[in-house]
Amino acid sequence: MLNRCILLWLAGFGAASGAAWTVEKSEPLAALDGITFSRIDVKSGELSARLHVVTALVKTHAFAVMDDPENAYDLASAARKRGALAAVNGGYFRPDRTPLGLRVRQGRELHPIERARLLSGVISVTADRISLLRVGEFKQTAALREAIQTGPFLVDGEKAVAGLNATKADPRTAVLTDGGVRIGLVSTSSLTLAQLGAILATPGVIPGAKVTRALNLDGGSSTGMWVGSEPPFYRRELRDVRDFLAIVPR
Repeated sequence: MLNRCILLWLAGFGAASGAAWTVEKSEPLAALDGITFSRIDVKSGELSARLHVVTALVKTHAFAVMDDPENAYDLASAARKRGALAAVNGGYFRPDRTPLGLRVRQGRELHPIERARLLSGVISVTADRISLLRVGEFKQTAALREAIQTGPFLVDGEKAVAGLNATKADPRTAVLTDGGVRIGLVSTSSLTLAQLGAILATPGVIPGAKVTRALNLDGGSSTGMWVGSEPPFYRRELRDVRDFLAIVPR
């Protein structure tokens, strides 16, 4: 009897954990002109999560890398110095603060591309295009202005990527695009990669955007988000990080 009860409980848990994500509440928050900032609560069975999401139009805004090799800034002070409208923590880095993977800032390569399973994607910014590319799709040219190599991919072709880790939950940071109209930054409560991929691929979760691709940034204790408003929103990172990713006017 006990074994049968355990099996029934596990079956119920599996059904709940695999249920579709739905939006319980989506609330617009104050932000500087040019960006849209929202707090979004979602639910799947007994699971719930909160996302803070910033989006902006590609024709008027771009991503910018803010590098901090000397550990002189936190996210908020770096964003203010750069004149950012919003910003999050950036990519992975080694204990000595050396970046993991490609970094390009204002056309200058700070660190070369690396081949590693985790570093499966590149945030690529040129004068006329912002793309989230798989490493195999990416070609580094003189037109590249800003770049961070990171991963894994969470959403591709409007669908959650299969095989993402479904056991380790942490606060998360991600970057998204809807295929050329809007770009976005996401900061979340504690989620697995598989959960975050499923949430971002759910139609209607991100206000005004249909996510075609999303890419994971460094998370856990590195997770931070700053959004310009009065007063600014600041989810402070819990550790010093090497670099940051900002939304700036073109």
